[in-house]
Amino acid sequence: MRKSDSIYWKHQLWIVLLSLAITSAFTYTALYDGLKNYFNDTVQYLSSEEKYFTDSVVVDVNDSSLKILQKDFGHWPYTRDKYALIIEFLQSMGVKNIVFDIKFVDPRVGDNIFKSTVNKYNNIFFVTSALYEDIPISVDEKKKLEQMAWSKDSNIPALRYSSLLLPHESVFSTNTIYKLGITAVSEDRDGLIRFIPLLYSVDSNILPSLLLRVKSPNIDIPKLNYNSNTNELTVNDKTWNVDKENRVKLFYPKNANSIISIPFYKITEVALNKKSISNKDFLKDKTVFIGSSAFLSDRISTPRGAMSGSYLLAIAYESLKNNLIVKTDNKVLNSILLLIAVLFSFYLSSRKEIYNKKVFVVTSLTIVAVFLYGFISLKYFYLETNLFFSLLVIIFSIMFTVINYQLSLSKYNQKLIEETKKLYNEANCDTLTTLLNRRGFDEQYRKYKEIIAKTNSSQTACLAVMDLDHFKSVNDTYGHDIGDIVLQKFGKLLKEQLRDIDVPARWGGEEFVILLRNTTIDESIIVLNRVRELCEQMQIQTPQGQLTVTISIGVTHIEDLNETIDLYVKKADIGLYQAKQSGRNRVCIS
Repeated sequence: MRKSDSIYWKHQLWIVLLSLAITSAFTYTALYDGLKNYFNDTVQYLSSEEKYFTDSVVVDVNDSSLKILQKDFGHWPYTRDKYALIIEFLQSMGVKNIVFDIKFVDPRVGDNIFKSTVNKYNNIFFVTSALYEDIPISVDEKKKLEQMAWSKDSNIPALRYSSLLLPHESVFSTNTIYKLGITAVSEDRDGLIRFIPLLYSVDSNILPSLLLRVKSPNIDIPKLNYNSNTNELTVNDKTWNVDKENRVKLFYPKNANSIISIPFYKITEVALNKKSISNKDFLKDKTVFIGSSAFLSDRISTPRGAMSGSYLLAIAYESLKNNLIVKTDNKVLNSILLLIAVLFSFYLSSRKEIYNKKVFVVTSLTIVAVFLYGFISLKYFYLETNLFFSLLVIIFSIMFTVINYQLSLSKYNQKLIEETKKLYNEANCDTLTTLLNRRGFDEQYRKYKEIIAKTNSSQTACLAVMDLDHFKSVNDTYGHDIGDIVLQKFGKLLKEQLRDIDVPARWGGEEFVILLRNTTIDESIIVLNRVRELCEQMQIQTPQGQLTVTISIGVTHIEDLNETIDLYVKKADIGLYQAKQSGRNRVCIS
């Protein structure tokens, strides 16, 4: 497209607005959530590092443990005195905390031993499950909820549940209720766990997650503060960035084996003195998570693959401890990203040429810059930007710009075609009759010769020259305007009545020529006589009344196409002269 053709490409504000509107509307779809989560997971994986946490250990009651320990512990589920044995062993190893990811909801043999053992230590914690089911809460359960609660402030956002699945009273007493924490998690639409709740709301009580219980092990209720402007939750002196339901987003390590996992039977064999442990300090000052993955009963899906709930708890615990939490509400960073996308959209939509090196370089650099901006923010500052949204705005801008450019280019090309056609008609056609003029007729004769030469055809052709009889008297009697009407009517007659293969043209004044292709002289006479007779019968309506005209025709056979058309026009003129001399209104061969 020439620079002078700027009329065909203007600044397109609608591209910017439509890109923003389509992207915004797309955010309300499930497809957007799926693509965004996949994109963010990929960026997080690329920006994360391998980590090997040393402060946590997962003890897994797996299928192998159930089989190996069957002789010593019997069938699963085990009697509670077996857990008391494990607690005493772990305490002797100097562990920092013991977290049971096992629900003790029914009475079982050994509960009294287990209960007394739990009461001895303040570093043992247990999970309780939150329930969506609308189960009536008894007066006794309401009291327990109030004892467990950290607040009743309705302004503090939290995941809402109807009730709790509390451990059986044979296991816990009122003075140990503070050791319970909730572990219910909410999956994203794709079924993956990315967020871990810190607070829950049950019957207007704000209850802590198990993670916060472990971080606040004392019976004293910590001080809670939620800042709705910054989406920050403060528990005593610790502050985390949370979403509108007080959930934190985990920044998963790149490796899936970031937490040490030990089968339950190995710990048990040492506790039963069947085996010894070489490193006596292996468990010292560690938080031990005890759970079961047997029968795949506790498997959840995460962006790093499937893992047990206990393993996820350990990762979440280490993430909180090491501040590996993704901050998801970054209005300033998101505004900058969106501004870059909008400025690029303005830039691209205003280009007269989009298929050139400069535009390609700018587009590539913008996409790379936006991606690196989001990547660096996440990798070094744990700030998750709305990178996917901004990239979508850029992509839609490119798409709509290309579509608009192609449409504009198509319109431009169509206009060029029309202008070229107009110029061709002006150069090759008679403006009065719209038949070919001499130049146009010569061009058609040349093309016809080329076709015959390429196909080695033996076609014959004829050339006719015709003249309106007494046309000068029409002009003299009625004026040139009436003469022009007569010429127009006759030109129309030629276009309508001649065969498709014939090529008529106005040679000058009232003289016309016809190239009769693929036609013998006898066939030509038939065609020309039909035209002559139709002309004689034609009633020409004019402002000065009805007129009739006749024509005289001379025709000749084109014997050699290599000869010029002027030669055969002269030969046909001889026939025309004969027709005039013979009384007009006839066809003569020369």
